[in-house]
Amino acid sequence: MNKEIKYALVYHQETKHSPTSIRLSNHYLDWDNKPKPFKFYTNIPSIPLPADFPLPSLNVITMKETDQLSSSENNKINTELLSSILFFSSGITRQIKYPHGRYFMRAAPATGALYPIELYIVCENVNGLQAGVYHFCPGQFTLTKLREGDYRQLLSEAAGSDPAIKNSPFTIVLTSIAWRNAWKYRARSYRHWFWDSGVITANMIATAMSFSLDTKLITGFVDKIVNEMLCLEEKKEASIVLAPIGIGLSQEEPKQIEYPSRFVPDIVPISQRKEVEIDQIWKLHNASSLNSSDEVREWTRSIARMQEIRETEDVNVKTQSKPIDPRSIISQSLSDVILLRGSTRKFSRQPITFAQLSNILYSLTRPTHSDFGDKKSMIDIYFIANDVTNVQKGAYFFNRKDNSIDLLKANVQREVSGYLCLEQSLFSDASVVFYMMTNLGLIVDILGNRGYRSCQFESGIIAGRIYLSAYNQKIGASGSTFYDDAVSEFFSPHAKDKDVMISVGIGIPDYRSKPGRILTGKFSRDDLLS
Repeated sequence: MNKEIKYALVYHQETKHSPTSIRLSNHYLDWDNKPKPFKFYTNIPSIPLPADFPLPSLNVITMKETDQLSSSENNKINTELLSSILFFSSGITRQIKYPHGRYFMRAAPATGALYPIELYIVCENVNGLQAGVYHFCPGQFTLTKLREGDYRQLLSEAAGSDPAIKNSPFTIVLTSIAWRNAWKYRARSYRHWFWDSGVITANMIATAMSFSLDTKLITGFVDKIVNEMLCLEEKKEASIVLAPIGIGLSQEEPKQIEYPSRFVPDIVPISQRKEVEIDQIWKLHNASSLNSSDEVREWTRSIARMQEIRETEDVNVKTQSKPIDPRSIISQSLSDVILLRGSTRKFSRQPITFAQLSNILYSLTRPTHSDFGDKKSMIDIYFIANDVTNVQKGAYFFNRKDNSIDLLKANVQREVSGYLCLEQSLFSDASVVFYMMTNLGLIVDILGNRGYRSCQFESGIIAGRIYLSAYNQKIGASGSTFYDDAVSEFFSPHAKDKDVMISVGIGIPDYRSKPGRILTGKFSRDDLLS
């Protein structure tokens, strides 16, 4: 069904926002049935992770593409290193107490602070951890063993025999629990699976790179095999991406292992009452699933064709162009940047500098080691500049070939960016609002429905990098949804065939927030479920 691309195109069209759809919506939030943001198994003991893990000090956000990482030979792959990667990807950094309960904020942002993404580990024997399949609980900072033994060979076969999985000591698998986000965002929440996993992945890649560990992102795999390996319940939770980390550092050759029996352990219900199953979500997810190794190999060949087409695209704009001007800055450590991050709730309407904007744009030019775009990104970056020193107000396209910003429309009023982002004043007040866009028709025509997942996921990674680069420069950032067709129309004719995937605003916050903290092992199960 992956090649029956009507599923992706129909879903995207049906879940678009418009002023009319927002005003006519009769959806309301059932607060008594709000999903819990943590997954707990009822009858399986958990293993505490070490809290004295190393901090990622090297700030890879500011590195040039020609910079060389130090050798990883001094980094012993152990549970302390794994703990650091898990914490700075998805750990608890803030606890906010309200009269009606507590909120636990994490290292990476999530739409609506609903945190639908779960992390699992498939590993060899790592110093301090037996080979197996584990679930990570960020609240208690523990692992729960779901399967015993080294499953890397089977996981590699599910991904078309990708050698990165076999050659890495562990792979982190990101999944989404559908109801957590659908409770608020309904059918459109399928998009959020990939946005939220993308920003987590941006943190994960940066943290691993800080320890000189190579990571690859794999979105092409046989869904059924991976989901069953992780003991996921059908139409409740599903796998999104495989991320082998420490490629080339495996100490053991994985052996053939018997295909695991189907096993779905009992978990603590995430809602008090019945979860609502959204048909549109699972219709597209099933239609974008790969069902055999042959389909995975076809996916890989399709990626190569797509890359060739993207390489030959003409993106030049016959208008005013300005080269970006990234500057060296005194960087914070990566750990400090991640702990400082928190979605900005009010911008001050003060300008940012062109150097700050250039640094953010330059951070987006680094290639992502993945099965969907090592050479050429699927995503084009447009933005509205409301208040940037030495940059004319207007709409721009970031020309990655020339490392320049190309003016599309001059003298755009700042209210436009707020209107496009569902008429939210926060995004009128932002200095710059980015819109990640792609030719969705072309993507799914070449890659099938699976391409819809990948371009949304890559957009999430880009959003995560914007967050990291912004906070590294003491700039705030916040993600937004949008009026889909209005964004495409506004950036046309340049973007006439493109759809917007995700939006992020940046600017100077109108307040000073305290940085988060490393909150590991501080909370009981009752605390986290209250």
